[in-house]
Amino acid sequence: MSRKTREKDGRRELDLDKDCSISAAEISVGEALDKHERADAQRRMAWVSMISMIVFTAAVFLPIFPDGRIKALSDLFGLFYIGQAGVVGAYMGMTAYMAKGK
Repeated sequence: MSRKTREKDGRRELDLDKDCSISAAEISVGEALDKHERADAQRRMAWVSMISMIVFTAAVFLPIFPDGRIKALSDLFGLFYIGQAGVVGAYMGMTAYMAKGK
């Protein structure tokens, strides 16, 4: 099924049957696609957060960083981990909450 998208007044319009008019069914398909795109963006954000924590942890243990610099930035590192874990935890919690309602 081919779909034609147009931007109008900041909103994306879908014309699935190419009749130059948007029906209620086409609007509902557009809303479902928006929800799916939002869920994909949140999933990608959680994955980037998890990967960045792993890469950051591995990088700290490399010998190229002096111990003095790591000790000086230890408070900042803690905030980084808390922030990234918050993103991952919020994603997992909301995913579980939304799955429970179905």
